[in-house]
Amino acid sequence: MEPEGRNAEGGNGLFGRLVYYAAFLLIFVGVGKVYLIWLENYRLLHPEIIEAFAVGYIEEQPLNGILLWDEQLVYAPRDGVLTYLSPLPRRVSKGEVVAALDGAAVKVPAPGYFFPALDGQEGHWVYSRLWPEFAPFPFFRSAVLLENGTQLRKGAPIGKLVPQPQFLRCIAYLDNSPSIALSLRRKKASLRIRLDPEGKEREAEIVAVKSSGQKIKVCLRLPFFPASVLHSRAFSCRVIAGDLQGVMLPDTAVVTRDGRNVVFLVQGSRVLSQDVEGFPADNGHFFITRGVAPGNKLILHADKNLSGVIRLW
Repeated sequence: MEPEGRNAEGGNGLFGRLVYYAAFLLIFVGVGKVYLIWLENYRLLHPEIIEAFAVGYIEEQPLNGILLWDEQLVYAPRDGVLTYLSPLPRRVSKGEVVAALDGAAVKVPAPGYFFPALDGQEGHWVYSRLWPEFAPFPFFRSAVLLENGTQLRKGAPIGKLVPQPQFLRCIAYLDNSPSIALSLRRKKASLRIRLDPEGKEREAEIVAVKSSGQKIKVCLRLPFFPASVLHSRAFSCRVIAGDLQGVMLPDTAVVTRDGRNVVFLVQGSRVLSQDVEGFPADNGHFFITRGVAPGNKLILHADKNLSGVIRLW
């Protein structure tokens, strides 16, 4: 057995080490807290500063919709075997022969586009049915060509005639945005559209518009009507909205207070709050149209609790 004095000495040594380590830990934690307080205060007095640069803002979004046109069916005037001149939609004049049934000519009653194909929506694909509801568009398929040599009975459809001239219309849904809203508020409302990424921009007149939440439904009058669109009632393009001048900032430089967008301008060693007008842009940025001028210096992280005084050194 060990002497009692030695046990007491060992116990005192262990206790002393525990006190030492506890004191060291408290000192370490205290120093860490003091450093964090100093660092936070330093960051408040030395915030990251950015400079506003002038930029132009153009918004693009895809448009996928349906096409509308006035059309009428051309019927077989008698029984017979169908033959036609071309499988493609083409322009025809009034009284022109577009097909034959056992050699008997079939003529069209008006000038327009004739297409010997059907999709089953003829007579049903009308504005009064497609515009009122704020719902997905009904199913449709591409036009199916009638085969040359088909035996037809009198009164069977042999194709469709789309009278010309007429405007080609489009109904589509778009995401609402400040740029789109600005386009809709113009006296002669229109949207700029582009069929191809590098194609020419065209102006499509807005005939009607209505909204539901962040979605808007538009009816456009397109500035073209090629015969080739008769293959399908689907339509897609790019909408180019807005052509605004302003400044673009990281969205961290803008905070919302009581429904107002606010930035912090740096003037000398002072920080001043400034109301701005604009809207969120893509990739974590905010586009400002009023309230900030090119060359202004601003606080990058506007959500920090600024004291109103900063040091730039």
